[in-house]
Amino acid sequence: MYLKFKEIPFLPKGLLLTKILRVMKMTTWLILVACLHVSARSFSQQVTLSVKNMPLQKVFAEIILQSGATIVYNESVLKNTVPVTLHVNNANVETVLEQCLQHQPVTFTVSNGVFVIRPLSPPVTVPPPADTIGKISGAVRSADGVPLPGATILVKGTSRGNATNAAGLFTVAANPGEILIFTYTGYDKQELPAHPGMQVILKTGSSQLDQVVVVGYSDKKKSELTSAVTVVNAAKLKDVTTNDVGTMLQGKVAGLQVVSSSGVPGAAAEIRLRGISSVNASQSPLVVVDGIIGGNYDPNDIESVTVLKDAGATAMYGSQANAGVIIITTKRAVSGKTQFQAKITTGFRTPDFGTMDMMNGNELYERQKEYYRDYIPGATNNSYKIDLLKFYNERPLSLRNQNYNWLTDMFRRAPMQNIYLSAAGKTEKADYYLGLSYYNEKGTFMNTNYQRVNLRANSTYHFSPRISLTNNINLSGSFGKTYDYNDMYYAFLNMPWDNPYDSMGKPLYVDGNAAFKWWSRDKVNPIHTISNSEHPYKNFDVNYDMGLNIGITNWLSFVSTNRLSLGYNKNKTWYSPLVAGQYHATGYLSELSTLNYGYVSNNLLKVDFHRGDHHISGLAGVAFEGSNTDVMGASGKGLPVGLKVLNTVANNQQVSGSLNEAIIQSFISQVNYSFQDKYFLTGSFRVDGSSNFPSGNRYASFPSVSAAWLMSNEDFLRDNYIFTNVKLRASYGVTGTQDIGSSRYLALFSLASQYNGQSAATPSQLPSPDLTWESKYQWNGGIDISLFKRIDLSVDVYNNVTKNLLLQVSQPLSVGFETKWQNVGELVNNGVELGLNTVNIRSGKFQWNTDFNINFNTNKLQKFPANIINTQSTWSISQIYRNGGNLYEFYMPKWLGVDKQTGAPLWEVVNKDGTTKATSDYASATYQEVGSALPRFQGGMTNTFTYNGISLGVNIYFLSGNKVYSNNLRFVENDGNEPYYNQANLPKGSSTWAKPGDDATEPSPQNSANSTQTSTRFLKDGSFFALRNISLSYELPHALVTRMKLNGITVGFTADNVHTFTNFLGQDPQTTITPGSQVMPGVSDFKYPNNRQYLFNINFRF
Repeated sequence: MYLKFKEIPFLPKGLLLTKILRVMKMTTWLILVACLHVSARSFSQQVTLSVKNMPLQKVFAEIILQSGATIVYNESVLKNTVPVTLHVNNANVETVLEQCLQHQPVTFTVSNGVFVIRPLSPPVTVPPPADTIGKISGAVRSADGVPLPGATILVKGTSRGNATNAAGLFTVAANPGEILIFTYTGYDKQELPAHPGMQVILKTGSSQLDQVVVVGYSDKKKSELTSAVTVVNAAKLKDVTTNDVGTMLQGKVAGLQVVSSSGVPGAAAEIRLRGISSVNASQSPLVVVDGIIGGNYDPNDIESVTVLKDAGATAMYGSQANAGVIIITTKRAVSGKTQFQAKITTGFRTPDFGTMDMMNGNELYERQKEYYRDYIPGATNNSYKIDLLKFYNERPLSLRNQNYNWLTDMFRRAPMQNIYLSAAGKTEKADYYLGLSYYNEKGTFMNTNYQRVNLRANSTYHFSPRISLTNNINLSGSFGKTYDYNDMYYAFLNMPWDNPYDSMGKPLYVDGNAAFKWWSRDKVNPIHTISNSEHPYKNFDVNYDMGLNIGITNWLSFVSTNRLSLGYNKNKTWYSPLVAGQYHATGYLSELSTLNYGYVSNNLLKVDFHRGDHHISGLAGVAFEGSNTDVMGASGKGLPVGLKVLNTVANNQQVSGSLNEAIIQSFISQVNYSFQDKYFLTGSFRVDGSSNFPSGNRYASFPSVSAAWLMSNEDFLRDNYIFTNVKLRASYGVTGTQDIGSSRYLALFSLASQYNGQSAATPSQLPSPDLTWESKYQWNGGIDISLFKRIDLSVDVYNNVTKNLLLQVSQPLSVGFETKWQNVGELVNNGVELGLNTVNIRSGKFQWNTDFNINFNTNKLQKFPANIINTQSTWSISQIYRNGGNLYEFYMPKWLGVDKQTGAPLWEVVNKDGTTKATSDYASATYQEVGSALPRFQGGMTNTFTYNGISLGVNIYFLSGNKVYSNNLRFVENDGNEPYYNQANLPKGSSTWAKPGDDATEPSPQNSANSTQTSTRFLKDGSFFALRNISLSYELPHALVTRMKLNGITVGFTADNVHTFTNFLGQDPQTTITPGSQVMPGVSDFKYPNNRQYLFNINFRF
């Protein structure tokens, strides 16, 4: 517990939260109205408009809002139109359209109540006589079977056409054989011969300049973007079934490093964007859900993920965007008719032990013969032969047949299920989405599991054409069981000569006093421990969002988005008195509960207007965030057998707790300018104030500017067949981090001790009154090129410099503290990113697409006052921070192999003059920089093949240039230093020294002093190439599905983590890149193995 002093002068205590709560109470009933409201009334068909120089798209939007009419068009049709000046009062839709389309290169037709905008003078061919024109009906869907309402269908060379209804169905006046042109925004145009019962599948466009992208606190068309942004839609995410969106993104976004460092059920992947930008602050990207910072969601509810990479996009989030931003957009209704979906996934998982192949009983028996070789270093009468008589006396032959496999018993194939149900629909005034999911993952390791239930409801209600209210709520509950590291440790190291079960099949109790022979060193049976212990946890989370959108004028609106959040977590650790070891006869129980609650409120004025060739939009407003964390825990010993509640502990009772409060207030502004849809300029400015800093440094500014030139809209490239899109981009800006903890600048006292029966305070942290913000100064340049409407290429180069790094700096001994928090040093990241999307083959019913990305990144430290050596406390593995060096640079002696004459281990000594020599004295070896835990490059590739309803996807992920310290090897290749641990089979080509002159890779067990101490012997190349995912799906024929009164059925099979190709020796080259008290980036140490996953899924849509 800490005694903490702070001041929060921003607001009168509780005032903002009280106001927000009052508003929320008044609007809570609206979420029920918005979700369930169905209106049978139509909007008035009368329209009143008074606009000046308004683009046609905006005019159409106003007409739709006021009248409820359906107007369909393709963005390209309006390319050469001019803004409209119009004044009408209570006019019908046809009259308004006739007036606003005067002198325009487009006109409209009406079919079945749908207004279809088309070119004014299309090529005309002689139509068939009217009495010979028939009717062609069919359906238009996306590649994943979703109906596309409002898709336009035109008969080529005629003025005949129509649009699809809410279910994606159409009827058009045409004869068999005539060519129908199908278009839909964001999808490639298709021309097909007409025939009865047409089933048209539109493919996502290879160059979607009209696609709307969520950026910062606003939406933009892709053509208007001036910054480095990547969008991944739901179809590209769902090839992997998981509870974590980070795992879904692995290998799909240039510059995004995703590391699955643990296979424990429910574990989330570690995500880093464009390298590491801080030493101590969190480097996980900021997550924004539906436009509000933070939030919870289920992967099944995701519509798209937008990754913001450079300051041109991320500076809008200021002090929370130092590590990049990931924007999650959840699903909403896309058509009027209620659409239902039910997706069921089931299968199993198996553990992946990597390249560390543990020995069986016979292999270990033969290996241990090496420990009995007649060799005493320095003696002159060595025979170098194995003393078999002594060996057989101490290792009976019967051990060869004692072959218990700890791994196959403690790790088993585990089932996995995921069930997802949803409903979405629109009425004339409301749209709604409801999603329910259940995820159940049984752990491959004994007594581990994870379950999660998630309910999301999204709704928007339109009070009028200008006023709408959005209500979203997400309820999530999860529970499961985790594991003890020691149990994982013994699963690998216990010897195959020990059987953990008695004759009745029950786990044996084992300790140092056991009457029977137990070969393994630590006299522990982990299966008995697991049977008498538990590590359960439970979580509950609720997020309620309310958004109010008021159109004040045609160009000015007010938007308020707000969230209340509440989260509760409880962890328990229980050991029965029946276990062996430190808790034998006493037992142990510990519980820790954490309550989180907070709010976010964004209130913005937005402008958007056109004036001739000029388009200006922007926003300005304020944002408030508050969070509170209340932690309470207790533990004790002296438990009766079978009881697991705290009031039964009899001794060693301890109580812990903490309270943390933080507030951020911000001013936000942005201006966007474009000219002739060719030249784009964006500027933003944000000011953040945080209670995590002393009063003198509480506020910081985060500006950015970005620009783009859409060359393909210039006359010299317009309508060019080869270059369909060419854009140059550049940006500069500043982001920061306030995620440093709420008390780093304060003088802290610990109240954990007692004096004279009362709490006693002892100093625990020096004050740092000048502590200030880490700030990242970012420059980015990029180019986007689309060729032949089949190839999309994006290349970005960046330079990011993080200044005022927050570090624990060594202090003089006279101070009484070893370190103090200070702002010193800089961290530089430079890199190049490339993203490539191609349509390799598009022929008839067959299509082959490829998505490829790669990122190169360098990382350097500068302006450090002195070298800083960070040493992992358990195994003395060190990393060094110095000027000109790399972050996470390993610092240790170099391993030179084995002395051919003595069989002793060798390390390198570097003399003062730079010359080197070998030594067998570990203490004399020179510590050196030997490689960083960060990769030089990484990327991924996805190939998708589709044919007649069949889809095959193959996803790979690769990473290279990093070092991983395989700490497991100091135990499983221990050269006889620990003869009662199981060992791993040596790699092919390895050999153990047996006599003078041997050129061996492994030292003599008789002369291996310090051979397993930290050195480059166990520092391995962490490069790998992973076959990440294979997915195969089949869309059942529409004729069959319609007879079942369904919209679509898709069945599929997926395989995840299929195989990893690597030279790494150990469990897995994917290891943590997050520093911690007992964890060092790049160190692999008996982790919960990642899992291979094989699943079957079926998706019903109706």
